[in-house]
Amino acid sequence: MLPFLLSPARDVAHGPILNRVVHVYTDGSAMNNDSPAECTSAAAWVSDSGASDQRRITGMPSSNNVAEIIAVTMALQAWQLTNLHIHTDSKIALGLLEGGLLELERNGWVDTPWTAFPPQSPPQSLRNVLRRLLHLVRAHHGSLSVTWVKAHAGHPLNEAADEAAKSALTSDKTEHLPAIHIQPGWTDRAPSLGGTPLDVLTKQVVRHRTDPPLSGTKCAPFLEAWSACLLEMTGIALDAGLHAPRVWKLNVPTRLRELLWKDMTRSLPIGATWFGPLERGRTCSCGAELTLLHVWTSCATHDLTPLLQTLRDRLPALPPTAPAWTHPWYPLLALRELENARRVGKKAAKELRKSRSEREWAIGSYLWLLWTNRMKEVHGEGYAPPWRLCAALEAALDTPPDLRRVC
Repeated sequence: MLPFLLSPARDVAHGPILNRVVHVYTDGSAMNNDSPAECTSAAAWVSDSGASDQRRITGMPSSNNVAEIIAVTMALQAWQLTNLHIHTDSKIALGLLEGGLLELERNGWVDTPWTAFPPQSPPQSLRNVLRRLLHLVRAHHGSLSVTWVKAHAGHPLNEAADEAAKSALTSDKTEHLPAIHIQPGWTDRAPSLGGTPLDVLTKQVVRHRTDPPLSGTKCAPFLEAWSACLLEMTGIALDAGLHAPRVWKLNVPTRLRELLWKDMTRSLPIGATWFGPLERGRTCSCGAELTLLHVWTSCATHDLTPLLQTLRDRLPALPPTAPAWTHPWYPLLALRELENARRVGKKAAKELRKSRSEREWAIGSYLWLLWTNRMKEVHGEGYAPPWRLCAALEAALDTPPDLRRVC
């Protein structure tokens, strides 16, 4: 499949498309190819339906490569309303059709492969040859495919195209290259889609675009803090944008995933963004601003040591080389990368991989329990000191795997 967007031609008559695929073999021929000023070239195509065409190239110094490209142009011009399969033995022509033309158009046709053409040729004329080829590809009404065929390998139609091109070297039927013209604005000046200029469509797309949450400014502080924290903890530089979406796949209580996501996007109503009437939603009883990080770490009025000890006692036994955590939840997003074999050794990495899911659940249960208990304090609904939550944490850790995702 060619890498082009097809659009209706402005100078091609519309009509019924032939149902079957027509196979066309193209070829070019040249005499005195090493001397552009004295070179005579011709192009031809032959189809499996019996039709053919061959022309001598005039009007400017030419070469065999130019003839090969002109042969493809002639075939496209002749079979505009056809499901077409072109066979060419020119790798230069094939490369242009498989993306080279798009690169030239993107760069303003300034990188034209002049080595494929005679150096004495007028650049503008060569530019029009290639632009015309791109125009015919885009204007083609029907399927279009191109394959390379080895020259002089005994294929009947390829040999027939070669003979036709050679015989056209003395033909009176010509293809005058300076006469090739492109209608103004057909492609690189004011391309259009459905009658609407692309610059207008681009403005509409930009105006109505909605950035993904992780690409917006709200997430930037979290992404920077996450990367900096893990770099300080482990010495490993990770791109937070690649790991943040993993929050939805963590083996943690379901509602905790939403809580973590809100914290990433700065949409968690707590601390500076608290909108309730109670001051406890803005400030901890120790005087610090209430944030998710503060809820999950000990402070002067909330000693989490008993709960942490319960968690450590219940966590699966870890290898001696397991990385130490100094942050409540940031490493959860990248356990696989932080516990890789290059960092902890193959044996330790294997043990950590086996226990990863259980550790995610244990740490997630700990975090969720702390959050729900602190929200009870904020709303005055029966807050319990952390040391009294040890039994509740053990019960959460004992939750059967088949019931964990609905907790």
